[in-house]
Amino acid sequence: MAFEERELAILEYMKEHKEASVEELCKVLFVSEATMRRDLTKLHNAKKLVRTHGGAIYRSEPGVNLPQDFRERENVDAKIAIAQKCLHLINDGDTVMIDGSSTVLPLLRIIGAKKSLVIITNNAKAPVLLAETDAKVFVCGGELATNAYALVGSYAENFVKSFNADICFFSVSNLTINGHLTDNSIQENIIRKSMMSRSKKVVLLLDSHKIGEPCISDLATLDDVDIVVCENDISSLFENYKSKFIS
Repeated sequence: MAFEERELAILEYMKEHKEASVEELCKVLFVSEATMRRDLTKLHNAKKLVRTHGGAIYRSEPGVNLPQDFRERENVDAKIAIAQKCLHLINDGDTVMIDGSSTVLPLLRIIGAKKSLVIITNNAKAPVLLAETDAKVFVCGGELATNAYALVGSYAENFVKSFNADICFFSVSNLTINGHLTDNSIQENIIRKSMMSRSKKVVLLLDSHKIGEPCISDLATLDDVDIVVCENDISSLFENYKSKFIS
C-alpha cells in the first residue's frame, strides 16, 4: 500500500476514533511499527494530525483547542527541558504568575525547589501540584475554560489584576514567524494579558513545534516579552529578537 493510500486510511480511522496508538494503527493497516511511525510523523508535519508519545490524535478544526489531556502528552521532553531552564529565572522569595496552559505544568512540578515563593495562577491543576511546597499559593476562581484546566472570565481577570509580580510564565498555541503570539482561546488570552501587565518580567515558554500559522486570537508580539525559553535554539528565525531567546 502506497503512502497516499495509508494516509487516507489513517485519517479516516483517526476521524472516527480521535486517538490511536502506533500498535493499534499497525493492526488496522497491516504495516510495521517503523512504517507507521514515519507515516504519523509526515502527517504531523503536514498538520493533519498531532503526534503523541506512542501514537497520534486527530487534529480538530481550526480555532478549537485540543483537550488539555491530549496537549499534555505532546512534546513532553521539550516541555520538561523548558521547565528546567525556567527554574533558573526564579529567585527565592519571588512573586510569580503562572498561566493555565499545559506547557507550564512541568514547571509547576519542580518550582517547589525555590523557597518562600508567592504564586498567583489561574491553573486549576496548581493546587494539587503545589500542595507539598512551602509556596504561598493564590488560585483565582472563575469559569473553567473549554478543553482546558484554565480558570477564566471577569472574576479571574479582576483577581489577577489585584496582584503585582516579579515574573510571569505563560505559553500560547502558536508563534508566527513575524513574532505574533496567538492562541485559540480568547478567554485565556485575556488572563494572560492581565498577568503580563502586572509583572516586572514576562517569560514565554515555547516549544519549537509551535512556530507556524496564527490562531484566531492575538495576544501580543515578541516586543511585549522579555525572555523566550525554548528547548532548541530557534533564535535565528527571529533576527530582531535573538537576544530574548534562551535555549
